[in-house]
Amino acid sequence: MTLRTALTSILSFAVAASIAACDVDPDNLTGGRNRGSAGQGTDPAAQPGDPTQPGSCQEGKPHPGFGGNDFASERKPGAMGADRRRVKPFSALRTEMTRALGQMPGAMAASGAAFGEDPPRWFSEPTAGAVSIYTTYGLGFSGCYDTMNGASYAQAPTPQTAADECAKMQRKFWQRPPTDEEGKACVALAVDGLASEANARRRWAHVCASILASAGFTTY
Repeated sequence: MTLRTALTSILSFAVAASIAACDVDPDNLTGGRNRGSAGQGTDPAAQPGDPTQPGSCQEGKPHPGFGGNDFASERKPGAMGADRRRVKPFSALRTEMTRALGQMPGAMAASGAAFGEDPPRWFSEPTAGAVSIYTTYGLGFSGCYDTMNGASYAQAPTPQTAADECAKMQRKFWQRPPTDEEGKACVALAVDGLASEANARRRWAHVCASILASAGFTTY
């Protein structure tokens, strides 16, 4: 057995051992008739039938790893769904950029190292950092600038045009409508935050890049 094969087997085992099964009564999620009944193993302090509270689901059996060590034994229970946002891997970000902009930014193919791209047949949980966020912004800016060649982007943003464009880009890039606060923040950036940028097209590209570098686009 080669060293790489051994390491691959150990990694696969560790990942499998860290996964705990969770079976939630569908009635608790949909408001069915059994909503008032809590499943076995529920936290007494939790609201009966509330799937967002710790201990409201039946956990699977632990799967100890080498030396009998349970990798999940020290994990503290938290509200279900609170940690569901995960950073998109580079492979997904490439296709997402193409979906959002209609084409892949020119420097995208050579940017894998900035996102910690894994070699073939390996996987590590992606994490966000200063380098990856800065690179995402740079790629977003160049991609946005290349596609923003219409006459409307030759004019500096106004409160109305910024509101319209922000809503359109946020909905498309995030695949959901923005909240009022998110819309207002985008308009404030376009109208006031980037007022020192004299080139209107570059100004719009910065707005576009800021949406692409946000958690709404880089996570799922």
